[in-house]
Formats: sequence, structure tokens, C-alpha cells
Amino acid sequence: MTRFFPTVPIGVKIFGIATSMLTFLMGVAYVNNDRIAQVNDELTDIAEYITPVTEQVARVNVHVLEQQLHFERVLRFYETEPVDLEQVEQELVNFEQRSRLVDQEIEQAIALSQEAVEAARTTRNLIEFARLEPLLEILEKEHQKLHDRSIVIVKLLQAGKREEAQLLEEQLEQYEQDFEQYSQDILFELGGFTQSSTIIAEEQEQEAIKVSWLLAQIATGIGIPFAFLITLGLITPVRKLIRGTQEVEQGNLEVQVAVNSKDEIGILADSFNTMLDEVRQKEHIKATFGQYVDPRIVETLIEQQGNADTSHKQVMTVFFSDIAGFSSISEMLTPVGLVNLINQYLTLASEPITQHNGVIDQFIGDAVTAFWGPPFVGETDHAKLACFAALEQFAQLAKLQRMMPDIMGFRKGLPEIKVRIGLATGELVAGNIGSEESKSYTVMGKAVQIAEELESANKKYGTKILLTEETKVLAADAIETREIDLLSLSEQDKPVRVYELLSYRGELNPTLAQLRDRFEAGLREYHQQNWEQAQSHFTACLSLKADDEPSKVYLKRISQETR
Repeated sequence: MTRFFPTVPIGVKIFGIATSMLTFLMGVAYVNNDRIAQVNDELTDIAEYITPVTEQVARVNVHVLEQQLHFERVLRFYETEPVDLEQVEQELVNFEQRSRLVDQEIEQAIALSQEAVEAARTTRNLIEFARLEPLLEILEKEHQKLHDRSIVIVKLLQAGKREEAQLLEEQLEQYEQDFEQYSQDILFELGGFTQSSTIIAEEQEQEAIKVSWLLAQIATGIGIPFAFLITLGLITPVRKLIRGTQEVEQGNLEVQVAVNSKDEIGILADSFNTMLDEVRQKEHIKATFGQYVDPRIVETLIEQQGNADTSHKQVMTVFFSDIAGFSSISEMLTPVGLVNLINQYLTLASEPITQHNGVIDQFIGDAVTAFWGPPFVGETDHAKLACFAALEQFAQLAKLQRMMPDIMGFRKGLPEIKVRIGLATGELVAGNIGSEESKSYTVMGKAVQIAEELESANKKYGTKILLTEETKVLAADAIETREIDLLSLSEQDKPVRVYELLSYRGELNPTLAQLRDRFEAGLREYHQQNWEQAQSHFTACLSLKADDEPSKVYLKRISQETR
């Protein structure tokens, strides 16, 4: 029937079939039509009232469980010293949000039950719907008791009355059980109502079938074709929708369900296709956006929803790298070759950062800025992971150097790509920052500027990776370093102790280890102005490694001091 009457609603089609049977037996057909109407009434009450109220009560249960979860987190925070008041406040905000959602769902369920009483088509349904509203009102009161008792406990905890709060927690558990019992009673009531309505509908349908058998001998030639058309018109598109949903469950978003009618099934099929179009667009946007913003940030912003502008302050580690002498290299390349080189370098440079859970903040020409910190890494791991990513940059440079002939277009006289890196740890503000039209998830703070200045300071000392003392302390169990100098950075009140990152912990070769020890001994003598002893140590460093630039820097300083 769907194919032959594509614009006619399903209810009208069924009614048309029923009325056509009146040609054969008006009396029997009237009874049949009456039974069909009753079935439709039962199914309508189920679809428009019973099922929605059931879903709302189920959502109430979900929101209450979420509310209890946030409350339990508040209790755990108060069990931990010191108490993280910022986390407690956030959990209380989430607690109140879930409470409002519960109230809204219950109010909507009450309103729907009142509407169901007015629209009830049978006395039985009227009685059942009338019983539902008092149960929902009791549920609302029980939730309010649960909410109020939770708030009292929180206030006791805030006042430091933990023993009193613990006593009330036992009473709160009883309130939770009462609320759960009432909600289950309502769900059982609705389930029983649904089951009885379904049974009645089935009984009425069976009675209509029995009446239809009386027409079978007269209308066999007509009934069979009609049944075939109904089955073909209704079941076929439903099966297509089922196959489509199964394909989507398996991850295939390219499904398209044919829309052959404008009835309810046709509308449903069209809505299904529209929904998939939107999902495909969102997935495409997400995939495209992921090329510009770290996917973890995208997920964080999606989860934050209305709180996307929330920022937070915490200790993080910042990474800043730049290619040494890149201007002279760029002059050797065509615009296309320059873009190819930059893209290849940034691709290789990004791998160690992402593999060690860092977040790439931005690319500025050939410079890379990234950061490590919660919630993307643990509070104690960010400095160590940043150091690992920095050390692995040079393995990536070796790969890039092997690609240079193809990128540059020649094999002789290839420039050597050198990278300088600065690492700094400090308190940063992280958040979604920008105008109303354009935003960027980034970090701000002195550590960002210090990392950039350390990258530049590498040129002065002939080093590759410089890091602050705080970074070195946090990652001390995983890396080998040597102290380089005390530097005045980013308008600090006092000089910052700076270190060179040498290798992973335990992987420093004996010669470099000896060099590191002699250098730091010379540095101590230098700070005490024992020029001859310091000069002896730095000279010994050059005997171990002739091109050790930091030793040369200090020997030059000593020469100037002793003139």
C-alpha cells in the first residue's frame, strides 16, 4: 500500500482497508473496525503517554545516580587533606545541575500524566493514569528529601563537623533506598500497565482476526492481495530501517534508506537519513578539525558543552623548539620546496610530542610550541614526558636529513638541520581563549616566555636543549643533565638556574658523564671566583670533548675576568 498511496498516512490506509470490507458484510465489518479502533486507542496511549512517562522516570533514575556520584566525590574530597575546595565547588555545581534535571523530568512526567487523564480513551486507562500522578508527587518529595539531606551533610563538612556528617550519611542511605523503591514502584506500575494494555490490544486484535475469518470465504480473492500489499508496504521499509541501523551500529555511516512514501514510515526513513547526514558532517568536521587542534582538546570541548569557556590554572611544562639558521636554508628553496620541507619537519617533530601525550599548541613558521599537563597527562609526569619528547627530536632530525635530497632536489651541499629546544615548568592558565568568532585552546604564563628564551639561549651556549631547574627536579629520576648557568629570564626577580638535557637516565656514556662532572666542578669554582681552578676544569672538559661549547664560553669569561 505504501507504494500505491505514498502520501497517505498509515492510519488512513488501514482504515481504508477496513471500510472496503463493508462492501461484503457491513455488520461484521463494523465490529472489526470497532476492535481496530480499540487497538489503536491502546497503542496510542502506550506510545503517547505510558512510554514517555516511563522514559522520564528512567531518566530521573539516571540523573539521581549521577547526582549521588557527584555527592560521593565531594565526600571523597573531604576525606583527602588538604581539601581541594575548587574540585568540591565544581562537584557541587554538577550536583545541583543534576538535581534541577531530576525536578524538570518529574514535573514533565506529572504534566504528561495529567494530560493522559484528560485524553484517556477508556475507563481502565483513566483509572491507571489517575493513580500515576500521586506516585510521581511522592517521588518528587522523596527526591527533595534526598537533596536537602545531602546539602545538610555538605554544610556540616564545610563547618568541619565530620562526625555529625557521618551520622547523617546513614540516614541519607535510607533516603536513597526509599527514593529507589518509589521509582521502582512507578516503573513496575508503568510496566504492568504497558503489559496489560498490550495484552488487551492483542486480545482485541485476535477478536478482529476471528471476525475477519468470516469474511475469508467471501473475500479471499481480495483479502490476500490486500494482506500482501500491507505486508510489502509496511514490513519492507521497516526491515530496510532495521538493516540501516545495524549498519550504523557496525560503524558504516554511508547508509542511505530509500524513502518510497510520505506516510509515517516514510517520514521515519527521511528522519533517519537526515540524522545520518548530520552525523557524517559532524564526523567530517571532527576529523578535519583534528588536523588543526589536538583531538583530545576537541573531545574536552565537546564534553564541556556549555562550559567551553572555562579556564584553569595549574603547573605544566612548556616545549619550544626552532630550527637554527632556517632563514639561510629557506633562501635555497622554491616556495613549494620550502612548504614541503616545513611540512615534513613539523610532521616528524610532532610525532614524539603526541606519542608522549603532549598537546601541540601552535606552529609558528618552523617553530613548535607544545605543553604537557592535566588532564592530558598525570600531575607528576608532564616534565618527564616533555624531556623524552625533546630528546627524541634529534632521532627525527636524522630521518629528515635522509629525506633532504628529495626535498631539496640536489644531493651535494645539503644544509644540516639543527634544532634548539627550550623546556620550562611553571604555573600556567589553560583554556579556550579568543574572540566570540574565533577561539583557540592554549596556555598562558611566564613559563611560555621562559621556554622561548631558553630556546634562544641555546645559541649562546652552543647547547641543544635547555631546561629550567623546576623541570629538571620533576624529571630527575628519568633524565641526565648538567648545570649550565644562572640566567635572568622573563623579568624574574632573581636569576633562574638552567640545565642542559643530555640523555635518558642511565644512558649517558662514560666520557660525557666525566665531562658533566668536571664541568659542574668548574662551575662551582667559577662562582667562587677561583679562576685558576675553574680554568683547569673547563680545559679538562675540552680534552674530553673538543667542541664542548659551554666550556669554551666559560674559558672566555675567565680570560676576560683575569685580564
